[in-house]
Amino acid sequence: MSERELNPEYLADWAEGRLPEEEARTIEERLEGADEATRADAGWLRAFFQATRDVVLDDPPAGQRAELAKAFEAYARGRRQPGSLKRLTATLSFGGRLQPAAVRSAGGAGGQLIYTTETADIALNVRRRPENGMLNLDGQIFPNDDEEPEAFGVQILRGTEEVGTTATDELGEFAFESVPPGEYQILVSSEQVEILISPVELGA
Repeated sequence: MSERELNPEYLADWAEGRLPEEEARTIEERLEGADEATRADAGWLRAFFQATRDVVLDDPPAGQRAELAKAFEAYARGRRQPGSLKRLTATLSFGGRLQPAAVRSAGGAGGQLIYTTETADIALNVRRRPENGMLNLDGQIFPNDDEEPEAFGVQILRGTEEVGTTATDELGEFAFESVPPGEYQILVSSEQVEILISPVELGA
C-alpha cells in the first residue's frame, strides 16, 4: 500500500469495490487525512459507481463520446486546481412557475425553461413520452461571446447520484432520453466554467 498513491485509477478500484477488504479499509483511513480535492474525487467516484449499478445508459454516438471524454478530462483537471474554474449558478429567466426551490415543467406534456449566467444561456426542453410517462430532455447552450462554441459536458444529478451524462455537439446541443420524472440538478462544465442549475422538478 505504501508504494501506491491515491491516484484516480486506484481510487476507482476502491470505489467500484474491486480491492480486498483490508486494502479498502486502509484507503478509507488514508482518505480521512487526505486533502479536500482528493476526498472530493473519492466521494464523486463512489457516488458514480453506486449510480451506475442501477442505471443503464445508452452509449453516446462515437463523435459525442470523444467530445465527452475531452470535456470531462478538462473537468477533472479543474477539480484538482482550486480556483481554475469559474463556478456559476444559473438563474431561471423564462418558464416554469418561478419557484426558487423547484421549477415544474410547463404543462402536462412538456415545456421549456431558459436559464442565464454571465457566461452562457441554457435552454432546456422537456417532453413527456406518452407510451411510458418518462421524459425526453434536450437543450442548447449559448455562450455569451462571439467565439466558436466549446464542448460542454452535461450531467443530470439526483442528489449526489449521477442519472445521466452527455456532451454538447458543435452547435451546443445535447439530449437525454427516458429520464424518470423527478427533481434534479443539472451541471454544465467546460475547461473554463462550471454552471449549476439548482433543483428543477421535471415532469410533475
